[in-house]
Amino acid sequence: MDATGQLVAHFFRQHSGKMVASLARVFGMAQLDNILDAVQDTFETAMSHWRYNGMPADPPAWLSRVARNKLINIINRAARQTTIEAMEASIVAAQGETPPVVEDEEAADSQVQLLVACCHPALGERDRILTTLHVLCGFGVPELANALRLNREVVKKALQRSKSTLRRVNIQLDPRAAKHAAENSATVCTILYLMFNEGYKATRDAKGINMDLCYEAMRLAKLLRPIAPPAAEVDALLALMFFHSARFPARIMAYGEWVPLAEQDRRLWDRRLIAEGFHYLECAKRSGCAGKYYLESLIASLHCAARHFAETDWKAILGLYRLLEGLEPSSVLIRLNRLVAESYAAGPLAVITELEAIPYDADSGTVFLLQAVKAHVYQRAGSTAQAHIAYRAALSLAQNPLDAQYIQKQLNTLYT
Repeated sequence: MDATGQLVAHFFRQHSGKMVASLARVFGMAQLDNILDAVQDTFETAMSHWRYNGMPADPPAWLSRVARNKLINIINRAARQTTIEAMEASIVAAQGETPPVVEDEEAADSQVQLLVACCHPALGERDRILTTLHVLCGFGVPELANALRLNREVVKKALQRSKSTLRRVNIQLDPRAAKHAAENSATVCTILYLMFNEGYKATRDAKGINMDLCYEAMRLAKLLRPIAPPAAEVDALLALMFFHSARFPARIMAYGEWVPLAEQDRRLWDRRLIAEGFHYLECAKRSGCAGKYYLESLIASLHCAARHFAETDWKAILGLYRLLEGLEPSSVLIRLNRLVAESYAAGPLAVITELEAIPYDADSGTVFLLQAVKAHVYQRAGSTAQAHIAYRAALSLAQNPLDAQYIQKQLNTLYT
């Protein structure tokens, strides 16, 4: 991707959700499909326009203005002018000329309103999460399938069904959304958690990490914190995000290659972000929090507290993963992480039998990780042939170029 493409991608990650939210507030959720099309088309236009004409003086204002005009054109074509003229008249009467770009506070309020609208009770829990990640965060089908460990066709059908439901119930974005955000705080936390995870390890981004997505999840979590009690779960989620963000500088080499935790230069970890993580962890602790995000943030804090990989308290981490399994006994992802911790606490041979007993489910979204964990454990146990088989299987399943590059490197070093 050239410099213009990278710039447009950056603005998409930072502004697409705000643009969708602001347009939905003005034109209504009944126009959601048209709004998504207009915003997507705007960034495609920006790609060619900016490449040949240069950057506009105020890119966010340019994007907002173009998206609004494109949406009006779409509605105009569909409604044969009558509906759009009435809509435009009501908009001008209500608020005068629509500004070309929404102020930060107004954009934040619009995002909270859209977040609540996507969590409408007419949708099931899973569909609320899928819809919000798609509408507000710009997730495509591959990212959604990866985030929720679902088959891509299932995701496509769920999105179609959810958007149809939202149009049918004709949701109006409500300025009193903060109250409803509190009522749906568990779902909203799940959405922000998945959003951060996709940024932390991107499904398709060749850079491996999408920092903009991570920081946007953190920004929305901070926005949610004062309005969605109990704040303990939000505090625990923020602690987890800060601990993970602190390791960004050490996770990828300068020339673009994953650096596993055992090999990371911990001097590169951001101590300011780690301190912020401990602040939110303490806030969650004082509130008596003991949920999933609190346990995960405790695990992350133990990694951040260890000066060297060899000093990691794997027995404590293993105990925390066992508690997590008690909360989500069906999660293959948690089980695999627990087995990795156990392989360091008790040795790799202690977990091989259980690893082999985990069923291969092609639709679960965990098959790549399962093979990668098997390969890693077999390699540490000295079982080179089994490690080779598992690495080859993982390589065939890798979606991200950095994953494939890392697996290939491990294969190359197996016999050296």
